[in-house]
Amino acid sequence: MNRAHENAEGTAGTRFAGKTAVVAGAAGDLGRRLCHALLDEKATVVGIDVDGAAGERLRTETRSAGKPFSFERVDIADPGAVTAFARTLDRVDVLINAAGIIQQASIADTSVEEWDRVLGVNLRGAFLLTKALAPLLGDGAAVVNVSSSVALRGGAGWSAYSVSKAGLVAFTKVAAAELAPRCRVNVVCPGPLDTQMPHQLLRDHPGKEAVMSELARSSMLGRLGEAQEVVPLCLFLASDDASLVTGATVVADGGITAW
Repeated sequence: MNRAHENAEGTAGTRFAGKTAVVAGAAGDLGRRLCHALLDEKATVVGIDVDGAAGERLRTETRSAGKPFSFERVDIADPGAVTAFARTLDRVDVLINAAGIIQQASIADTSVEEWDRVLGVNLRGAFLLTKALAPLLGDGAAVVNVSSSVALRGGAGWSAYSVSKAGLVAFTKVAAAELAPRCRVNVVCPGPLDTQMPHQLLRDHPGKEAVMSELARSSMLGRLGEAQEVVPLCLFLASDDASLVTGATVVADGGITAW
């Protein structure tokens, strides 16, 4: 990997000093890195995830470093759980909706239960969190949603996942219009990332290595992205550096959707 990408995440600043950030999907590869990067830039971070064990491991990591991090186990697809979580907060300056689950199946092979589960986390969850936390977002606040490049190009076999991520792009534009001018809302669309998610999806696939290689070749850069390459982009959009940017869809997919 290009060392510049690694250094970009490690360059700590103070853009979020005095600010409170909520990161949904904090226990995932991207969410965990977002939490650490925000903490490095002096934010107070509240991480939420349905994976309580992984969240506790993250809390232990940050506690040993003496950083202002707290973790709550929250099922973001559950309206009651999200409402209860919102009541624990006084103010939110940054909300990053990075929670997501992946599913690969055709329309014919997707059950109603699977459809509801994927849209429940990837789309309903972002809606519920944004709705619940909107009253706590003050002037200059920012929401960053994490979608996917499949939202822009679709593709056979990605029925519920593609639709959920495309819905998140549309939801971002609606939220940007409704929360302006006090709050900016943008969405990031990464391409395939070399994280636990695709490896778990393909864990029992006999052609796992071939599939991963094909994903890499679909990029103009000839490789998969890395979670740490998406972090600086999310933090830029969440910061005052992006004060004129709202309602935007920012693609970081190595050129996959530009072919």
